[in-house]
Amino acid sequence: MNKKLIINGLIVTKDEHNSIIRNGVIYIEDDEIKLIGTKDSIDIERYSSGVEVIDASGKIVSPGFISLHSHLYSAVVRSIPFSGFDDSDFSFISWMERFWYPMLEDRVTQNQMYIGSLANMLGNIRSGITTTTDTAEGSYAIPGAMDFVYRAAVESGMRCVLSFETTGRISKENQDLGLQENINLIKKINPENGRIRARIGIHTTFSCPTELLVEARQQADNLGCGIMMHMADDRWHNFDAMRKYGKRPTRYLEDIGFLGPDVLLFHCAYMDLLNDPVIFKAHDVKIAHNAESNAIFGFWPDMIPFIKEGVCVGLGTDGQTHSMFEIMRTAQMLHRLKYENLELFPDSDVLGMATRKGSEALLMEREIGSLEVGKKADIILLKDRSAVPIFEENVENYIVSTCERSDVDTVIIDGNTVLKDGEFVSIDEMAVYAESKKEAIELWDKNGWPLP
Repeated sequence: MNKKLIINGLIVTKDEHNSIIRNGVIYIEDDEIKLIGTKDSIDIERYSSGVEVIDASGKIVSPGFISLHSHLYSAVVRSIPFSGFDDSDFSFISWMERFWYPMLEDRVTQNQMYIGSLANMLGNIRSGITTTTDTAEGSYAIPGAMDFVYRAAVESGMRCVLSFETTGRISKENQDLGLQENINLIKKINPENGRIRARIGIHTTFSCPTELLVEARQQADNLGCGIMMHMADDRWHNFDAMRKYGKRPTRYLEDIGFLGPDVLLFHCAYMDLLNDPVIFKAHDVKIAHNAESNAIFGFWPDMIPFIKEGVCVGLGTDGQTHSMFEIMRTAQMLHRLKYENLELFPDSDVLGMATRKGSEALLMEREIGSLEVGKKADIILLKDRSAVPIFEENVENYIVSTCERSDVDTVIIDGNTVLKDGEFVSIDEMAVYAESKKEAIELWDKNGWPLP
């Protein structure tokens, strides 16, 4: 049995009472938290014999962060030597059609999906992200692409919810292959109910015909797996749906019976803020808010109407960054700027979006998202390098406003120590990045981009 005892830490539990424990202790057996409390209330000697003792003195102990949206393979296209903008006026849909689809999604190989995903997972772990939700893109890498992404998930040690981005933009045959790619993975790994699970991934309402969305909904019901899809990250989603169906995307999805509590929608930047929050709440739809990714593309999402309506909103990376610290700050700043209100998105709530709300969005709140007895041991230890004392009153502000990726000292996922003292325990990080660079150059060469 794998046993661990974390002692002397300042524990931010993010439980329903938002308990914070000074000189805290967490006892772990295998993948589960068995005991949590103060050092004075627990017989340390009883639990310390024959276990791995982790001294968290001078450190903050927190639930691992949960990223609700990513394209993990995109490590091979980060910092590319070509912007895709050329001399054309920018619009997101034209950029997708001129650049992203033909040069990236349609050219990525299975091995690039593997090594890019693995490299991104390691970057996520270094940021304290213990659970990632991935939508793999690779229109001509199917069938079989998800076997390579799954391999990366196994090797990384991360908790993952995987999917393939099914699209109807190429052909009926290709969309059928994409949906089947999801189904095959779900049938392969979901019965194990383990660290890695899968959902059905859908691209968007504008790239998928109604019959595909209806079939995806039916398959998700039959398999009990849930659905993930992009939603209104820019205005084109609305224009397209109104042109085709005479209604905005949310009403369209409601009318075809697509919405439900197992639906996680990414972005939701350009919504009908008068009506959509009510519809989302009625169907218990979840949102992955990708604040930094949206800001990079000049989008200005507004989550306040959804949060006020009681809709579950968590955070995602969208592959643009590994740092959940940056994403928490960006989400906070975007909304404070938009409303000119410095009290919006308080630190405790933002940290909750990166932890507890993320677990609720994935319907995994009984397993992850907070540090409580009976939950999975997904735990991060953060260095305290503050110039002022950090304690119960200001620790959440410190995490949200000051911490950086370099402060992530130790990462435990499913009870296993994946990162210890800032170093990976069982994987050669530099070898992964070296292989990713080779695959990136191969992809860049195909597109005629500058090479090193």
